Amino acid sequence: MRLLFVYYLPSGGMETLNRLRAEALRRHGVDCHLLYFWNGEGIKNNTAGIPTFITNDDAQIRELLKRESYDAVFVSNDVLTLGRFRRLGFDKPLIFETQGLGSREQARETLLGASPFLRGIANAILYPRTSHLSELFQGMYGDIAQFSFDNLLDTERFGYHPVPIHPHPIVGWIGRIEPNKNWRAYLQIGAELARRGHDVHLWMFEDPTLSHPDEEAAFAAEVARLGLAGRIQRHFNVPNLAMSDYLSIIGDSGGFLASTSVTEGFGYAVGEALLCRCPVVAADSDGVRAFIEHSLTGLLYPQQGIAVAADLGEALLLDGGFRERIRSIGRHYVLERFAPGLYVANMLLMLRALGIG
Repeated sequence: MRLLFVYYLPSGGMETLNRLRAEALRRHGVDCHLLYFWNGEGIKNNTAGIPTFITNDDAQIRELLKRESYDAVFVSNDVLTLGRFRRLGFDKPLIFETQGLGSREQARETLLGASPFLRGIANAILYPRTSHLSELFQGMYGDIAQFSFDNLLDTERFGYHPVPIHPHPIVGWIGRIEPNKNWRAYLQIGAELARRGHDVHLWMFEDPTLSHPDEEAAFAAEVARLGLAGRIQRHFNVPNLAMSDYLSIIGDSGGFLASTSVTEGFGYAVGEALLCRCPVVAADSDGVRAFIEHSLTGLLYPQQGIAVAADLGEALLLDGGFRERIRSIGRHYVLERFAPGLYVANMLLMLRALGIG
């Protein structure tokens, strides 16, 4: 069996998902290829030799589809590509997949306009176990076969290892300088902790090629307004496996990862932090609830609740016993729930249900 996974460019959570599932499925006899329309920094994470193609040219894509004779194609987020692939001659199953479509309102708007490109073209829809996505898809596209199960984490290679202790507690953040990732809330949490007398350092991990110039200008202005310039250290395009080093350092420093997104479909940054015994303080949204049970595997604060987020972060900074309990339970939880074998089993069941392979 041969599958093709298609996305705009190799970056962020989709790059991680595509790479991990291709490796896991390959170990179970399923040949997986990746197609991206544009190049991206995440391409350097593909060290396992997964066949990867980068082109947005119709002739080249048509030749790829013909030459490789895929049994099914998974298209992530881009509904227009479904019709495009049909026009290029692909007549086997097409699965539309989404890991997130922004806020609930943005997702609803996107899906309202997607009907002509989904109905009659997509054979199935796939999304993670996220309540707002389930509600929207089942309410709007109940006539199309749907599958929903957890993604996988790299529980074999990505994880905690002892590191030199950093002299200051670190509050980390992973994302893009854009509204849904809510970098403003992160800066405000850091500023509030500093105002309370905590000498926190702020480490940000970003792909600057995905930031908008207007947002970058607003970011610089907010950093200056809050007086945070001396506390912030920005890390650009860190290879995925190297992130386990940084997350282990953050966890052992006595700090935490702040996940401030307005909405997440599946928060890979949160799951990977927990694997590295790095506690997480997260804005309450559907995607992070897959990982965090409040006060057990992590900590949740209400959207826009900056003072509450600072309170929770402060509890981690000050209470070593509480922090260690969160770190241990969180790591055990993600090891059990997001193991690659579980994802492969669910994927094979889906393919069998669709008559693929």
